[in-house]
Amino acid sequence: MEDQKVTYSEVHAKQLSFKTSEEMIEFSELIVLGRAMASENFVNYDKDGFTDDAYTITQFKIDSILEEDKKTNLKAGDIIKVAEPTYIVDKGISPGKIHFSINNYQNMNDTDKYLLLLVPDVKYQDLYVILGVNEGKHNIERIEADKEKEGVPQEDKNKKFKEELMSRFNIKPPM
Repeated sequence: MEDQKVTYSEVHAKQLSFKTSEEMIEFSELIVLGRAMASENFVNYDKDGFTDDAYTITQFKIDSILEEDKKTNLKAGDIIKVAEPTYIVDKGISPGKIHFSINNYQNMNDTDKYLLLLVPDVKYQDLYVILGVNEGKHNIERIEADKEKEGVPQEDKNKKFKEELMSRFNIKPPM
């Protein structure tokens, strides 16, 4: 029973942050609309047992490519891997798990559609990273009641970016 207990821990981290949504668009290499599919926890440790890489790898199905910086050969219907800044550590013999979230990031769900601003990961060629943690991920189906942005650093700026990006790419909220 205790082994099923999950403790949530927010990790405060200095992140790449943008002044404007235009600056973020210029920095991104891939801007897509789509849906999250399966996700898996990824934690890699160094030789001393310290966390080296840790995140959730989410399979993301592209509905449309809004912008790409270089030719990626991606098209609608393709599935890419996206690193989400959360991960779970199983404490093993000590019961329970710890769910870490960077700057109160909430993972994508598999029912809503998302707008993502991405760059390729520097270490893993087949992995994309979300720009600015919360600044580069926007749930476009939950406009008014988007709880995913509550409690994140610079919450108002994140909501403003979402509005500007939806306008820029002519994304209409669902009826």
